[in-house]
Amino acid sequence: MNAFAPMIRRPVGTSLLAIGLMIAGVWAYLLIGVAAFPSIEFPGVAVVAGMPGASAQTMATTVMAPLERHIGRIPGVQFMFSNASEGRAQIQVLFNYGRSTDAAARDVQAALNAAAADLPPGMPAPPQYFKFDTSNIPVLLVTLTSSSLPPDRLYDLTDTLLKPAVAQVPGVAQVQVGGGTPHAVRIALNANALAIKGITTNQVANALRAANVTSPQGILSDGVNQMTVTANDALHTPADFASLVIASNNGVPVRLADVATVTSGQQDQYAAAWFNGTRAVTLQISKRPDANAVAVVKAIRAALPGLSHVLPADVKITPIFDLTPTTESALHEVEVALGMSIVMVALVMLLFLRRLRPTLIAMLSVPLSLAGALIVMWMLGFTLNIFSLVALVLCVGFVVDDAIVVIENIVRHIEQGMAPLPAALTGVREIGFTVVSITLSLIAVFGPMVFGDNMFTMLMREFAVTLVATIVISAVVSLTLTPALCGRSLVHEPEGSRTPGRVERLAERFDGWLLAQYRRALDWSMHHRRLMRWQPAVLLVLTGALAVLVVMTAGGGLMPKEDTGLLQAQITAGPNISPTRLTTRAREVAAVFQADPAVLDVSTIVNGGNSAHLFVDLKPLGDGPGDRHVDVQKVVDRLAAHFKNVSDLDVGVSAVQFFGGGGGGGLGGGNVGRYSFQLDSLDGTPLQDPTLHLEHVMRGMKQFKDVTSSFDGIGIQQMVQVDRAAAARLQVSMGQIDSALYNAFGQSQVSTIYSDINQYRVVLTSDRGDALNPQGLLGTYVRSSRGEMIPLSALATIQPHLAPATVSHFNQLESASLNYNLAEGITPAEGLKLVDQAIFAAALPNGIQRKYTGENQNLVDALNNVLLLLLAVILVMYVVLGVLYESLIHPLTILSTLPAAGMGAFLAMLVTHTQLTLMSVIAVLMLIGIVKKNAILMVDFALVAERERGLSPPEAIREAALVRFRPITMTTLVAMGAALPLAVGFGYGSELRQPLGIAILGGLLVSQLLTLLSTPAIYLWQHDHRERKAVQKRLREEFRRGRQPPPIPTVPKGMPALPK
Repeated sequence: MNAFAPMIRRPVGTSLLAIGLMIAGVWAYLLIGVAAFPSIEFPGVAVVAGMPGASAQTMATTVMAPLERHIGRIPGVQFMFSNASEGRAQIQVLFNYGRSTDAAARDVQAALNAAAADLPPGMPAPPQYFKFDTSNIPVLLVTLTSSSLPPDRLYDLTDTLLKPAVAQVPGVAQVQVGGGTPHAVRIALNANALAIKGITTNQVANALRAANVTSPQGILSDGVNQMTVTANDALHTPADFASLVIASNNGVPVRLADVATVTSGQQDQYAAAWFNGTRAVTLQISKRPDANAVAVVKAIRAALPGLSHVLPADVKITPIFDLTPTTESALHEVEVALGMSIVMVALVMLLFLRRLRPTLIAMLSVPLSLAGALIVMWMLGFTLNIFSLVALVLCVGFVVDDAIVVIENIVRHIEQGMAPLPAALTGVREIGFTVVSITLSLIAVFGPMVFGDNMFTMLMREFAVTLVATIVISAVVSLTLTPALCGRSLVHEPEGSRTPGRVERLAERFDGWLLAQYRRALDWSMHHRRLMRWQPAVLLVLTGALAVLVVMTAGGGLMPKEDTGLLQAQITAGPNISPTRLTTRAREVAAVFQADPAVLDVSTIVNGGNSAHLFVDLKPLGDGPGDRHVDVQKVVDRLAAHFKNVSDLDVGVSAVQFFGGGGGGGLGGGNVGRYSFQLDSLDGTPLQDPTLHLEHVMRGMKQFKDVTSSFDGIGIQQMVQVDRAAAARLQVSMGQIDSALYNAFGQSQVSTIYSDINQYRVVLTSDRGDALNPQGLLGTYVRSSRGEMIPLSALATIQPHLAPATVSHFNQLESASLNYNLAEGITPAEGLKLVDQAIFAAALPNGIQRKYTGENQNLVDALNNVLLLLLAVILVMYVVLGVLYESLIHPLTILSTLPAAGMGAFLAMLVTHTQLTLMSVIAVLMLIGIVKKNAILMVDFALVAERERGLSPPEAIREAALVRFRPITMTTLVAMGAALPLAVGFGYGSELRQPLGIAILGGLLVSQLLTLLSTPAIYLWQHDHRERKAVQKRLREEFRRGRQPPPIPTVPKGMPALPK
C-alpha cells in the first residue's frame, strides 16, 4: 500500500500546494530577523549603586554585601559576580536558562526594596538595575561632538534628550552616557582660608543645604481670590552660591567666595571622552538578551537623524563600533554560498541524470524545502544567522538526495518498459520506506542537539531545528510532488529513439567503466569480508589519533577567530597615577592608534581610576585605495608592538569577535583579555598575595600575553588614624571627622539645583593643592562640642598603606579574576592546560579554588558536551534503526560507516591546518547524517531482495551495492558540491564557514571510497556470524535432547559463488 498514492495521482493539486508553500516561504523570509549568531539568552540583571568618595572596601562592606544577601535569596540565581571600586558597586546576576528576564528583573527590584533599610544613608540615589546581554558587548557606540558647547552642556543635552529617546527603541536594554557627568556647581574649599575665618567644612556644607531649598510656602486666600506664595529660596548659578553668606566673623559676613572657588563644571571632573582627538560624549547601547542585534541597530540608526533636530546645529552624531555591517556582509557571503551550492548541485545532477526534465523535477525540492524551513524558523522566532544559513546551505545536498533516490528508482522502472505513472507509484512504494528510514535516522542525528540548557546546545538548537525541518519537508516533497511530476512529465525513450550527444556518450562510458571497477573491488572486499570487518575499528583508532594530531598541530578552540573590523584596547596605568596624567597618556595612546593606516575611528573613554578604554573601528577589508589590506590580527600585533616597552602603561589590544567578545565590554572599563578565570576563597584565605603571585608566574610564560588581575589596582591609600582618646578629650566625634573629610575630599553632593528639565548637584570638594597633598588632610578643621576649632593634626596621624582598588565577590565569596590573551599559535584548549600548569607552579593555598569564566567556561562546557552529544546521537540512531529494521545487527552495519567519515574529516583538517572548533564538530555531525544514508540505501535494498525475491544474502547485498552505486555516488557528489562553496572560504565570516566545508569534503571523499566496499562486506560477515551462531545453537539443543547430531556442515572459508 502506498500512503502517498492519492497525491501522486493528483499532480495539479499537489503542485498548487507546493506553490502555496513557496509563497509562504518567501513571506517568512521577508519577516524573519537577521543576526550574527543564534540568540543565547541566559537571563541577566545588573545592579549598580554609587556613593561618591567611598573606598572600594567601604563600598564592598556597606553597599555590596547587603545587596548580595538579599539578591542571593532569589530562586533561580545561577551566578552572582560583584565588584566594588571607588564610589561604585556593581553586581551582575545570571539566572538559570529558561527563566523569564522580566520576571527575574521584578525579583531583583523586590530584593533592592528589601535591602534599602540595610544601606548607608549617605547614598545620593538608591541602587538601580537593568537587564543586560550576557555577551557584554555594546551593539552600538554613538559619539557626539560639538565645536561650541562645553562638555557638561553637551553631556546634559545627551542625557536629557537623546538617551531617553534611544532607550525607547524596541530591544534596547540599557543606554549609558559616557565621556562626562551631568552639569554641577563645583565648590573648591581653601583650607587656609577656612582656618583663618574659623569655619569648618561641615559648617559650609550645612550652610549650603540650608540656603538652597525648594519647598512649598503655602497659599493666600480671602474667600474670593487665591494666590500661591513663593520665595527666592533656591540658588541656581555659581554667582548665586559665591555671594552666599555662610557665617559671620565678629559681625563681618563671610561669603562663600571668601573661602572657596565656585565654578560651573561636571559632577566628576575627571570623566571624559574623545572621538578622533575631539572632546566628545558617548552613548553605549546594549540590547536585551532576547532582542535581535541587527534590528536594534537599524532602528537606532533610523531614529538618529530625527533626534539630531532637537540638538544644536553644530552637534555631530557619529555611530561607531557597529558589528551590523560586518554581520550583514558575512550573512551575504553565506547567501552567495547558498546560491553557488544550488548551482553546483544542479550541475552534478544534470551530469548524472543527463536529462533536463528529471533534473528540474529534482531541483524543485530545494526551494520548496528551504521555503518550508523558513516558515518553521519564523514560527519559532529564529533568525537568519550564520548557523541557520549554513544549515540551509548544507541542506541543499540533503534535500536533493531524497529526490535523487526517488527519481532514479522511477527512471529505472520506466527504462524497463513501465508507463510513467505506474512507474512513479511502484518506485515510491519500493523506495518509500528507505526515504522514511533515512529521514528518521537524520532526525536521530540532529534531535539530541535540541535538548540542554548550556551554551553549546543553545548554539546548536537553531542549526538542528533548521536541518530537521528542511529534511522532513524534503522527504514529504520527494514522496509526493516529485513522483507526481515524474508520472506526468517523464516518458520512456525506446532504445535508439534518441541519439545521445558527445558529452552524454562520454559520461555513459565513464559510468560503465566506473561501475566495472567498483564491481571488481566489491567482489574482492566481499571475498575478504573477514579482513574487512576490522576496518571500522581500525578507522576509529585512526580517527582518534588524527583528532589529537589536529589539536597538536593546528590547535583547537570554541570558535575560529573572525575578522569583524573592530578592536578594543584597555589602558592600565599605575594605581596612583593622577587623573590628569592618565588623560594625557590615554590621548597619546589614541593618537598612535589613529595614525595606523588600517584604523578608521578611535573613541577614547576615561572614567576615572587608573584605566581608560579605546573602541576602534578599522577600515573595510579590501583591495581598494581606502581599504584595509591586512587582516585584523596583523593590525593587533602591529599596534601592540608600539607599547611593548612602555614602562608606565599596560596597553592590551584585542579583536572583537562575533562570538565570545573581545574582552570586557563595559563603558570605559572591562578587560581586554579574551580568556578569563577566577580564584575563589572557600575558607577565607586572603587572595591578594596568591593572585599577584599567579599573575607574575603567567606573565613569565611566553604563551600568555595581556595578563591582568583584579588586584592590579593595588596602590597607596592614606589612612587617617584617629586617636580616639584624644578625640573624646577634645569632644570631637568620629561622625564629625568623617563628615569633614568627605566634605573636603569626597566630591560630596551637598545640595540639588532644580531646573525645568533636569536636576543638578552642588559638589563640595577641596582645591587641587590640598587634594593632592596627603598632609593637607591634617589641616582640616572640625568644631568640638565646646565650639573650639580643632585641626585633625591634634587628634590624628596619616598612615599610608596598600589597598586594592577593587573588591570582587563571586556568589558572595571573596574572589579574584585573571584575564589573559594567548600568544600566536597557542590554542584555547592548550591555554587551559597552561593555566593549570601556572597554578601548579604558583603553589596556591588549599583554600583557593580555580573556576573558569567567560569564554573559557564555554570552552570547557563544549568539550564536556561534545563527546556526550556524539554518544547520544549514535545511541539514538541505533535505537531508531533497530526499531525500523526490527534487528539488533543491521543498525551496526549502518553505523560501521561512521569512522570512515570521521577519519576523512580530521585528515582534511590536518592537511589544511584547520583548527578543531565547534564548526568542525558540526561538520562531523553532518557527516554522520550523510554517510549513513549510503549504508541505508544498500541495506534496505538487500533486505527487500531477500524477503520478496528470495535472494541469498551474498546475492542480495551484491545486487544492492551495484544498483545503488549510482545514486550513492550522485548523492555524495551533490553533498560535496553543496559544501564546496563553504570550503573555498572568501569574504567576511569565511573563518567560520571554511572549517565546516573542509571537514565535510574530506569526510565525504574518504567515506565514499571506503564504505562502498566495507558495508557489503560487513553485512555479509554479520550474516555468516548469525549462521554460525544458529548452527551452534542447534547443535547444543540436539546435544541436550540426547540425540546424535548430524554431521557439522562445512562453512566455506571463501565466498559462495557470486552471480555474474
